[in-house]
Amino acid sequence: MSTGSGTGELDIKRGDLLSKEPDEPEQPDRTQIPIDSKLRFIEALTESPLLQVAVTGSNPPPGYAAKAEYWSRRGPLKTSAIILESIGFTNRSGSAGYPKEFHDWLAGGSVLATAQEVSAQQWIQGVYQPTSPNSALYWALDPDAPSTRRIGLLVELGSAGELLNVIWYKAKQPTGGLIFQKAPSRLTFTRVVVGEMKKPSTDPYDIDAQSTWYHYRGEMRSA
Repeated sequence: MSTGSGTGELDIKRGDLLSKEPDEPEQPDRTQIPIDSKLRFIEALTESPLLQVAVTGSNPPPGYAAKAEYWSRRGPLKTSAIILESIGFTNRSGSAGYPKEFHDWLAGGSVLATAQEVSAQQWIQGVYQPTSPNSALYWALDPDAPSTRRIGLLVELGSAGELLNVIWYKAKQPTGGLIFQKAPSRLTFTRVVVGEMKKPSTDPYDIDAQSTWYHYRGEMRSA
């Protein structure tokens, strides 16, 4: 099984393993994605925008809630590979230019909001059963332990491929609820498919059958 984060589809057989090395230490935290940051998901081949995310801290711009994630939907998620890019705000929280930069980052798409703070207890062991038949599961190397673990990103989609909700998978229950202890600047997620027919799978055990998987599902709402 390839351990690279390229743009090819993950075609694996149950029982494949990553090398088992000592886990890297995790630092306690309670946020899902680093606060006061912005991220984007782009299509791997064309680099067209799919999602743009802005995350508030304790001092949000007017009209936005504190410690919340805002996901701006730019295009349908009908692709075999997605790249996540982490980008810092040019203007610091509380500065004069921060509200406009925050608003402009989300402009042009329909926006969903979800809570930012997550406890370790909200990560549930086992497999999440998607509520949408159009759901898709993607995998990436875990930035916290790239040589030993992977993470999963399950997106629940509407009939037009629009994002409805996000479920994160982790092969180790986060000590503080954080999906990334080390925020990656760039991370490739590849869709999980199995068998000769390359059938899409939403089962994290098709990412790594030997891991103990934990999932977190937030509640996204229209903003």
